[in-house]
Amino acid sequence: MVQALFIHEMERFVGRTRELKKLHDIDEESEPSIVIVYGRRRVGKTELLEQAFRDRNILKFEGIEGLSEAEQFANAMRQLANYVQDDLLNKVNIKSWSEFFDIVAKYTKEGRWTIYLEELQWLANYEDKLISELKYAWDNLFRRNSEIILVLCGSAPSFMLDKVVHSKALYNRSQHEIHLQELNILDTKSFLKKRSDREIFNAYLTVGGVPEYLKWLDKESSVFLSLCHNAFTSGSFFSREYEKIFTSSLANNKHYQEIIETLSKHKFLSREELATKLKISSGGTLSTLLTDLDKCGFISKYHPYNLNDGTNIIRYAIADNYLHFYFNFIKPILTNIANGDYDDAPQSAIKMDSYAKWLGFAFERWCRRYNRLIAKILGFSGIQYRSGAFFSRTTNKKDPGYQIDLVFDRADNVYTICEIKYLQSPAGIKVISDMEKKLSLFPNKGNKTLHKVLICNEGADSSVLERAYFDQIITCKDLIEAS
Repeated sequence: MVQALFIHEMERFVGRTRELKKLHDIDEESEPSIVIVYGRRRVGKTELLEQAFRDRNILKFEGIEGLSEAEQFANAMRQLANYVQDDLLNKVNIKSWSEFFDIVAKYTKEGRWTIYLEELQWLANYEDKLISELKYAWDNLFRRNSEIILVLCGSAPSFMLDKVVHSKALYNRSQHEIHLQELNILDTKSFLKKRSDREIFNAYLTVGGVPEYLKWLDKESSVFLSLCHNAFTSGSFFSREYEKIFTSSLANNKHYQEIIETLSKHKFLSREELATKLKISSGGTLSTLLTDLDKCGFISKYHPYNLNDGTNIIRYAIADNYLHFYFNFIKPILTNIANGDYDDAPQSAIKMDSYAKWLGFAFERWCRRYNRLIAKILGFSGIQYRSGAFFSRTTNKKDPGYQIDLVFDRADNVYTICEIKYLQSPAGIKVISDMEKKLSLFPNKGNKTLHKVLICNEGADSSVLERAYFDQIITCKDLIEAS
């Protein structure tokens, strides 16, 4: 008798409506299917798959980081022996994944089975041999059961895309793909249901919409106290998470961390600046490394909104919220944290004014990423537009740090220019002079109408409202309600 994996219904499972519907539709199709799921560490892949398929018979085989191929074989056989309650399988010395799949197929010939390969990059040791052998097993064994679902899940997006999604071995074989992203801000509000809008945004800007991270920010009376306790005490979760991210998401290559650590010291860098600082060629090797980090969601590249993707004016920056926080506030005092210097008063490890300023930069990044939401609030989401930050070679010469945070170049002959602030109180009159300074260097080609927008978490005070300078003002409440 096979004792499949038992999954409890998860009380704190929020969001993922689109992904759950897709997985339930696959379940109801009653045809053999391959589901490929990938995303960064801690984003909730396992919870999604287990909750979606908990009414099915699940055989889950999980790879372990650092094991050799032979050790992965032995570990997979141990897991299978537990499911089928047969200790003799522990003594079977398989030499290939084909042998393993042959054995698994004997137990999954009939019924609603889900064969779930977790942390596939470790099972496969970052090579494509497992996928090649899986092709034969799928074509000749597994798909004979019309109710079977094969799940291939991994925390290394570059591996999952290059070796699995784009693999010729699995091409055109009832394949479904889910790139699981972070929770959005509305789902984060549901997750942190007792928190104020301000605390919800503070949490999101600090660690992103990563469910496992958000849990750690909901353990004390405030998000801030939870953050301090779980970032600045010895052995704390966030102080130890950094090294684990690279272990699960990328193959062992020192250059990945070198790029992240170099970018952590700058708001952004060009490709040439990165190559110079890393002392490596600006050619193909660097391209591959940057692409892999981009696929993992750790960095992003952006260019002026008015130039196409082929432009040479590209800036690279860290995109992951947790990594931003780690490099700014944890890494500089990591030795002190390990020594327990802040155990009695962890909030003393961070200066509130520095944290508040940092949240402002994080909010700018968030607004650029969710530009479609902002367009929806402003009422022109149905109009074609290009959006992004604005800077140019000319502005770089006049003011090297110049940048308009967010510009919408709209097809209806309008530029929507956004000034973005994240403050402790409503924006004061200075926000107008800040905007005017930026507009003085903005080239209004075609003499389009300028639509001036203030995006500020706390809105604006009476001195700004009385001037009626901004055409529209967006607050955090507006952003959450529109999500």
